[in-house]
Amino acid sequence: MSPTMQARRARVRQIRRTVTAVAVTVFIALFATIYIQMAAGKDPALGSSTSTAQVSATSSASSDDSSASSDDSSSGTMTTSQS
Repeated sequence: MSPTMQARRARVRQIRRTVTAVAVTVFIALFATIYIQMAAGKDPALGSSTSTAQVSATSSASSDDSSASSDDSSSGTMTTSQS
């Protein structure tokens, strides 16, 4: 094997190691960021749906109360549906 081929293979090996190290480092950084947020209780997926659910539950409860009070001839049972 010629010295230029050895140098070329060494260079390719070094580039591959560098790319692998960068990819692993970026993955660990992103995973650690998400892990720390979840451990702190800052789940962005749950944060927005929780406030939306509270708002919709409040508005549906007030509309159910007004419809139940306007219909006095009902049997007194109220059925509700949640999505």
